[in-house]
Amino acid sequence: MPFVESFLTKRQKWVLELRLKGYTQEKIADILKTSRANVSILEKRAYQNIKKAQNTLKEWDQLQAIVSIQIDENTDIMDIPGIIFNEADKAGIKVTENSLDVVTTIHNSIPDVIQHRRIERKITAFISREGEVSFD
Repeated sequence: MPFVESFLTKRQKWVLELRLKGYTQEKIADILKTSRANVSILEKRAYQNIKKAQNTLKEWDQLQAIVSIQIDENTDIMDIPGIIFNEADKAGIKVTENSLDVVTTIHNSIPDVIQHRRIERKITAFISREGEVSFD
């Protein structure tokens, strides 16, 4: 793999590559001439760095959003697509997703906020220039 500047060290990348190929941490430790505990730490920190990078990209996308909408606690999840589409229309943005896609995005990005079709806390919906919807 060519060198690319990233949040992962060379050893973290190496561990992840070998894990993706099915190697155990013990076998990787033998290859790297280190302990299994050290391989475990490298793998754990690699995934932490990946998560931080994903969060940074999400935050960047939200900073660039043209529209942000506060959705109140106790809102029915099936009402949220209509709220988003109305606000997007006001801003002259065509949302790229349909109602089902919006509900699926909520379920996938903030699953802990939904209880019996209701939103348990205030959330924010973001709409990008391109019409993509995300939630925080």
